[in-house]
Amino acid sequence: MKNLTTEINTRLGERLEITKHRLKKPRLNIFNLPSEITIENIAATIIAKNPEIQTKGENIEAKHKFKDRKGKCNIVIKFGPKTRQQILQLKLKTGWEICNAADYLVPTNYYMCSSYNHRHNECKGE
Repeated sequence: MKNLTTEINTRLGERLEITKHRLKKPRLNIFNLPSEITIENIAATIIAKNPEIQTKGENIEAKHKFKDRKGKCNIVIKFGPKTRQQILQLKLKTGWEICNAADYLVPTNYYMCSSYNHRHNECKGE
């Protein structure tokens, strides 16, 4: 990667800017949480109640909380990739409840043609 960057800089100079792509942290949806758990205290609760999860310096960042059709609370959380693997292999303990976790996937939807899984620069529709 470093050789490619230096070669592009020597040939094109300031006409082209090189940026390295950053990977996104995986998001998980944690289901059936007790109502007293909030976005602010979910990270501390997960670490305190589940000592087998080792974050190894990876941050746990809660994104948003919502209720499903049955009125159960769910929270979407960003984890590091190694923490994600650990959480998917076990059941989370949160107080008196045991919660499941699954990947949080949202399909991309282009607003002009209303088709899924592409963006404006890849659209072949009208």
